[in-house]
Amino acid sequence: MVDKFDKPSSVTKEQQPLLEIRNVTKSFDGVVAVDNVSLTINKGEIFALLGASGCGKSTTLRMIAGFESVSGGDILLDGIRINEMTPDKRDSSMVFQSYALFPHYDVYDNVAYGLVNKKMDKKTIREKVMRMVELVGLKGLEHRMPNQLSGGQQQRVALARALVMEPAVLLFDEPLSNLDAKLRVYMRKEIRKIQQRIGITSVYVTHDQAEAMSLSDKIIIMNKGHIEQVGTPHEVYQHPASRFVADFIGSANFVEAKVSEGDSEGEMIPVRMLNEDFNVHYAGLPVKAGDTVQIVLRPEAIRLADSGDVEAEVISSTYMGAVQEYVVRAGDKELETEEYNPEGKRIYRPGDKVWLRIQRDALHAVEN
Repeated sequence: MVDKFDKPSSVTKEQQPLLEIRNVTKSFDGVVAVDNVSLTINKGEIFALLGASGCGKSTTLRMIAGFESVSGGDILLDGIRINEMTPDKRDSSMVFQSYALFPHYDVYDNVAYGLVNKKMDKKTIREKVMRMVELVGLKGLEHRMPNQLSGGQQQRVALARALVMEPAVLLFDEPLSNLDAKLRVYMRKEIRKIQQRIGITSVYVTHDQAEAMSLSDKIIIMNKGHIEQVGTPHEVYQHPASRFVADFIGSANFVEAKVSEGDSEGEMIPVRMLNEDFNVHYAGLPVKAGDTVQIVLRPEAIRLADSGDVEAEVISSTYMGAVQEYVVRAGDKELETEEYNPEGKRIYRPGDKVWLRIQRDALHAVEN
C-alpha cells in the first residue's frame, strides 16, 4: 500500500498552483469582511494568513474549507472550482484552535474517525493510523483518552486526524492559541518539521507574527479585508510594502525624511533624515525631490557607539538577558534600539551621549 505522504522529505516544491483564490469577496449583512482577495499557493508550500482580529483571515480560511459561502469570486483546488462543494467533498482537512477531539474516543479512534467513515478495511486503517501517530510523536499513547493528554499532545492528535485523510491542502485555524508560550514555540517547530517532511500544501491562520515568520514559506498580511502584502518572511520584514506592514511585523521606528535632489538608482532613493544623507530602499509610488516619506528603521539596525552617523542621548537602558534595549533621543526624535548578546560589551546608561551607527542597507522607505 502506498500513501500520498510516502515520499522523502527532500522532495523539491513544484511551482505548480494547487490552491487559487480569485477576486474572492465575502459580505455579512452588507458588511464586507473579505474584499476582492486573490492569491495562488503552489504545491508543497505553507502560507500564513496573518493579521489582527477582524482582518478577514479566518473568514478566508473558512471559505477555503467550505464552512462559509463565497459572496463573489472563485476558489479553485487543483484546477477545480470548489465554491459550491460541501466541506466533506473538498480535498482538505482542518486543524482547529479548540482541537475538536471526541472526548469518549481514545487517541487511536480519534485519528481513525474519518477513515472509518470512509468504510476502509481495518488493516488499512490500522496501518495509516499508526503511521500518523508515529509521525506526530504519540507512539505508545494510542489508547490514552483526551483528558489524559497535555494540550500539546491533544493538538498532535488533531494534526494526525487531519493528516491521516491525506488531503491535498491542510488548513490550520490558530491551532496553538490555547497553549502556553513555551509549548507554542515547541509546537510551531514540530508543525513545520512535519509539513516539510511530508510536503503537504498548507494554509495557516494566525495573529502571531512569530508563528507566521517561523512556519511559513510566504506570509499574506491582511488588514480590513484586504491583502496588504504577500512575500517571504524576509521580504515582508526587510521590504514592507506599507507602514501598516512595517508596524505589524516586528518592531519599527518611523522617521520622517525628505527626498533629496539626485538620481534614484533602481529601487534606491536619496533622502535627508536626522540631519544626515542616506540612500534607502523604496518601491512605492513615484516621488520627487522635496516629497516626504517615512523611513522604517528597525531597532537592530541601530548601534550605539563612540562615533558614528548621528549624535544622540540615552533616555533609558533595560537589560533583557539576551538583549539590551535602549531608547535614545536624536534631535527631537526618540528611537528604540537593541543590542544583542550584551555580555562583555559596554552598557550605556541614561544621560550618556552617544553616536548612532545606522545599518544603511537595512533602511526602507514607505509612503507618508
